[in-house]
Amino acid sequence: MDPEIAKEAKRIAHVRRTSVSALVEDLLRGAAISPKTRHVSFVDKWTGKLRLKAPTKPDPKFKALKKRYGLD
Repeated sequence: MDPEIAKEAKRIAHVRRTSVSALVEDLLRGAAISPKTRHVSFVDKWTGKLRLKAPTKPDPKFKALKKRYGLD
């Protein structure tokens, strides 16, 4: 770390009656998380990407579920 930056960090910490570590922690907590590093939920990741495969033989349960969930 640049010695001048370290000196200024110590001065600011002293004025705020805290430690340099606490200043850094506050800075990191307040930093915005970029979209690339945020956690993407399973639902967000897969919504609209999965398709139903039609059964090879008649399947009443498949047909009923398609109708129930509006997938006709």
